[in-house]
Amino acid sequence: MRDGLDTGHAPLADGGALAYAIHGRAHAGPPVLLVRPLGGSMDLWGRFRARLADDFCVVSYDLRGTGGSRSAWAWSTTRGLARDAIFLLDHLEIARAHVFGLSLGSMIATWLAVDAPARVARLCLASTCARGIEVTRTGVRRELALASCFLHRGPEVEPRLVDRLLSSRFRAAQPVEVARIEAALRAAPVARAALLTHALAGVLHDARGALSTIGAPTLVLAGADDTLLGTAPSHAVSVAIPRAVFAIVAESGHDLTLEQPIATAARVIAHFRDR
Repeated sequence: MRDGLDTGHAPLADGGALAYAIHGRAHAGPPVLLVRPLGGSMDLWGRFRARLADDFCVVSYDLRGTGGSRSAWAWSTTRGLARDAIFLLDHLEIARAHVFGLSLGSMIATWLAVDAPARVARLCLASTCARGIEVTRTGVRRELALASCFLHRGPEVEPRLVDRLLSSRFRAAQPVEVARIEAALRAAPVARAALLTHALAGVLHDARGALSTIGAPTLVLAGADDTLLGTAPSHAVSVAIPRAVFAIVAESGHDLTLEQPIATAARVIAHFRDR
């Protein structure tokens, strides 16, 4: 890894740029690359990232068009966003990394493992699915619930999205933390166009035919209280990936890293440490 670059921007070939941050640089071995879900900046990794950085060098970044990153084009796919991640690894001269992706980030991480297997040491997919859109009663209800968030005015879109992702248990037990998360999103909102672009990329995601080609040791996580996705889609992904391990994080909704940051980090660390 290139020295002396704790924060910065990796310029993309099309004119965009990815903002990134590096924590725990002193740790040896493959670093951990964190791939964001829909909405919010890398600052929202919070306690989850801090715990990982106790044991690993951790690289986080903002998806193009979000946080400190710039986007030079409007259309994107989960596979295209994975190419951005590969470009970031190239920029930082990281030959191989452990990769953690959450929700939309798990879709991106899936393609990273499929298209650049030599770059992925170990893989963790959280709150994931093989296909973005499901033509089922549950799937349509989920897509409509997310789509309704975009009816709100600009700064309110992300807080409404987060409200859909967080479990009722967490909202009731941690009102101060929920208010802090929503305030952070309102303070630095992502442009509606970028959110819509990434949401559409997630809806159109379909990696069903590629999951069996993933060779990296893989852990798939799901929140026990995930009312948005449930646990079945994540379990199905774990079945499709050779030798993948599936685990459920108790008392957590869709965003495991916000609701159970320490418990989730413990599972991820154990998986990435395994030899």
